[in-house]
Amino acid sequence: MKFPETRTYTRQESITFRKTAERFGGLSNMAGGYLLNVNGVKILTSEALYQACRFPHLPEVQRQIIAERSPMTAKMRSKPYRDNSRSDWDIVRTKIMRWCLQVKLVQNWEKFSKLLLETGDLPIVEDSRKDSFWGAKPEDEEILVGANVLGRLLMQLREQMKNEEITPQTIINPLPISDFLLYGREINSISKDGEYYLAKYSNFLEDEATSSHLNLSSSGNEAHSCDERNLAFNLEEDLVNQSRLEFDEYDSLQFILPHIVESLQKAERTDKELAELFKTNLAQMREWLKRAVQLRKIRKISKPVRYVAESQLPLIR
Repeated sequence: MKFPETRTYTRQESITFRKTAERFGGLSNMAGGYLLNVNGVKILTSEALYQACRFPHLPEVQRQIIAERSPMTAKMRSKPYRDNSRSDWDIVRTKIMRWCLQVKLVQNWEKFSKLLLETGDLPIVEDSRKDSFWGAKPEDEEILVGANVLGRLLMQLREQMKNEEITPQTIINPLPISDFLLYGREINSISKDGEYYLAKYSNFLEDEATSSHLNLSSSGNEAHSCDERNLAFNLEEDLVNQSRLEFDEYDSLQFILPHIVESLQKAERTDKELAELFKTNLAQMREWLKRAVQLRKIRKISKPVRYVAESQLPLIR
């Protein structure tokens, strides 16, 4: 396996970080205050998430790592098991670190994006006494030398953010590697609010049938009921069908919009009803609905405020 190219940095012309209490300490994986949510599991730091990814085949070890309150103790908790890391760890670890940083950004957008932008266009360097792979080691008071892989990943993330390749609405997809697992479950796509998934639409219909507070209109439902089992969707096909809307490739709305529209073709709904139906928070649903109205896919009706699919609006009122 080829080792990344070693580079030389000067302190005066770089943004360096070592201790989390320093100005740019939040760039460190050890920094607290950047809570993550993966598959519904709350994880205190990106360091704990990264270390847990070593052991997809050892869910109990993952639990021990994530249960630690300190990022350093989470790292130390993994040490006795290092020899039993996933067999391809040295090959996939950089990809996993990039993914962890993307999750950290999307789920802590305001705080972490601000910090990244404050670095300007300067090189970002992890100042490390021991690690010349993830960071760069001091040669003297001014010069640091190392592969600085973490710093380079942060610079890449900064550029993706500036180019709007990553936004607060970005969905971070799981890595296309084998056994990308947390607690024995495949890691799902991640949104700013946590686990991003859409249950099969047939499950939504089942939930609707048992939810007394969703006062669905019976008109128009009969035409759909006989074929409800066929409403389970293929996400990949949905992306192709929605490409004409010119979404950013990471935009979460491209995933959810067809299913919001399909739901509203059956009945008028409020934003709260839709948020509960699609298992997301109210703020996120309101943002999706606002953009869907702008795209003229749905219509907002007042008194009381509710939503209906554009195709279901009466021609004459």
